[in-house]
Amino acid sequence: MSEAMRKRSKIEAGRREQLALGLTAACSVALSGGVIASLIYLLLALASLMAARPAFAQSAPVGAGVRLEAGIEKEDVDGDLKSAMDIYQKIATDTAAPRDVRAKALLRLAGCDEKLGKQAKQIYEQIVRDYADQPPAAQARKRLALIKQQEHPAQPATMTARKIETSGLGKIDTWDTDGQRAVYRGDDGSLYFGDLAGHSKRLVLKAEAGDSLEWQPSIDFSMVSLKLQPNPKSPATLAVVNIDGTGYRELIHDDAHRTILGWDGSLDFSWDKRYLLLSATGSKVDSSQLYVVSVADGQRRDLARTDGGWIWRAAFSPDGRFVAYSVMPVLKGAKNVSCSIFVIPSQGGEPHQVYKSRTWQAPDIWDANALLDWTANGRFLAIKDIEDGRSALYLLPMKDGAAAGPAEMVRYGDFLEAFTTASGALVYREKSAKPVEEEVFLAPLNSDGHVESWRRVDVRGSRYPDGDTGPSFSPSGSEIAYTASDKEAGKTDLILRELSNGQERVLYQSVGHLLCQFASLHQRIFCTDSESYDKTELISIAVESGSVERLGSVDGKRWILQHDRDDAKLYFLSDNYPALGSILEWDIAAHKETALATHSDYQETYHPSRDGNWLVRTRLDSGLDSEISLRPMSGGDWKSLASGINRIWWQNVVAPDSKWVYYHSIDQAGKQSLFRVSMSGGEPKRLGDFPDDRFSGQLDISPDGRQILATCLGYRKQTDEYDLWIFDDFLPPAKK
Repeated sequence: MSEAMRKRSKIEAGRREQLALGLTAACSVALSGGVIASLIYLLLALASLMAARPAFAQSAPVGAGVRLEAGIEKEDVDGDLKSAMDIYQKIATDTAAPRDVRAKALLRLAGCDEKLGKQAKQIYEQIVRDYADQPPAAQARKRLALIKQQEHPAQPATMTARKIETSGLGKIDTWDTDGQRAVYRGDDGSLYFGDLAGHSKRLVLKAEAGDSLEWQPSIDFSMVSLKLQPNPKSPATLAVVNIDGTGYRELIHDDAHRTILGWDGSLDFSWDKRYLLLSATGSKVDSSQLYVVSVADGQRRDLARTDGGWIWRAAFSPDGRFVAYSVMPVLKGAKNVSCSIFVIPSQGGEPHQVYKSRTWQAPDIWDANALLDWTANGRFLAIKDIEDGRSALYLLPMKDGAAAGPAEMVRYGDFLEAFTTASGALVYREKSAKPVEEEVFLAPLNSDGHVESWRRVDVRGSRYPDGDTGPSFSPSGSEIAYTASDKEAGKTDLILRELSNGQERVLYQSVGHLLCQFASLHQRIFCTDSESYDKTELISIAVESGSVERLGSVDGKRWILQHDRDDAKLYFLSDNYPALGSILEWDIAAHKETALATHSDYQETYHPSRDGNWLVRTRLDSGLDSEISLRPMSGGDWKSLASGINRIWWQNVVAPDSKWVYYHSIDQAGKQSLFRVSMSGGEPKRLGDFPDDRFSGQLDISPDGRQILATCLGYRKQTDEYDLWIFDDFLPPAKK
């Protein structure tokens, strides 16, 4: 018997003893001749015992706190989890119940789930999201951290990743190196083999600089496969050559107007060098074929075909028994994609799907490819997928060509392409790009609206990796709120900063993409919080307490742009195809989203006025000049306010009084300038210098119109360059 049950038995025994004593006393009085007194005494004893009964047993309405105690008794004393969970669930959904009781009920409900061997992650997340101001939220966060640790165990202590320095050897990719030596194409167009330091090299294939050539070495670097694109002298050719340049043999000539040797196919050596895998576009644009080609004589056979997708990557298992390949959908405008991975016996048979990646937005189709390679021991497929909105490396356990369990995340990283080395390491590449450089500037505006002077506001960096909304003023204009992302920690902070002294405090943290704007009237901050492209949570955060109120959610990804002056409506930009760039209105009370304007083929941005009457549009034309126009929020024709503006794009905003549009441009003297134009029409007016020459960022004006914030963002470096890395000791130990 449990301690709780012993206590309850003792209480019940005490009650029975009390009743017996009362009856005995009453009878004693009766025997002494006091019949009426004895009856009165007996009634008082019974009434006392009735008053001692639990309140929840009475017929009067039962409070949530009492019901919670009843549920705890069912759980802890009776061991009746089902009944206890029913009670907790009813309390949690009872909007009339106090918030602290609902939070406690959810915490108990999660505990019951875990006792039943279930994962209570969603319930803990609900507590953190909806009851962040209640004590159970702290316990829920601890449980979530433990669950995440269980889902993603600590990395091996020996795991290392180092950048591969190529010393300017020439063109080199992931399949070309094992971290010590490489096959690469030199500046003269020829193919070479040597060490990464460039101390020694040997010619593999003499070629001209303008020749189209694709190659891949065998895993032991003894042989190289070649795809040579057609030229006036010869057709497209698949060939092999020894690493010392001898033994050149042509296996396939694509001279019958076939497309099997196009640039859009995969090429892979088997580990024993006896076969090549070759994928190519099929007879239809949206189909693919996968071939096995004999290295000995060039004989090929069909292995797999697809319709409605492309075979993007194919790889032999180390023992040669199976082939894994990924199928990408043919993109027709949309970039929200998912990649499927199939495995088929290398001698032929039926393919079966072993993995399907999450749906996520890929800027380029090759960025969404999920299959990387087999691990050297053949126990896993290395896969790229999305975790918390970020690219990550996963390992999918395999046995006899089938998935043997769920994929487990190894670490975050780009992992655009990866190939396994003979030693078991993984060579991968990630895109080279300079981080966005950004600065925030603040300036007071005088009574005429002119800029007095700009000063830099030192805020945390890495806030707007995609050019999102910048800091916003508080209703008093004495504070700003902004978000700062920390990709390594996997979180985004909402930060409140005092402009007078620079003091900061973190109000809220999110693992998703968090964008926020100060409310107009209240000491609250509105935010859009999205962990993926599938759903966005709308929340409001109290400035003083940090308490979070959930306003609703919408399908797809949204960026908060602004709100109206009554704090009744929010305005978003959509980041989902086909409404990408469109502006949407969210009615907080009605939980209703309405499209105000749809993005066209032009480069456009929109800014609503806070009185809810006007929508301002900025359109960038092909000549890098812009036009600002407006129309009623309800619809109608666009009216031009200013045109021929030099290079304006993001940096413009509607004043809080809905009388002016402020924007950044270049004046006739070529100086960076701040302008404004009246929303009723007229000539634009120069207000003073602008602090930066970058034309991407945000503007915000204080509610009293006396201060202006400028967030200036540097453009990302658009490049096709890649960094190569080698990843060692990333496999989990073999199970005994």
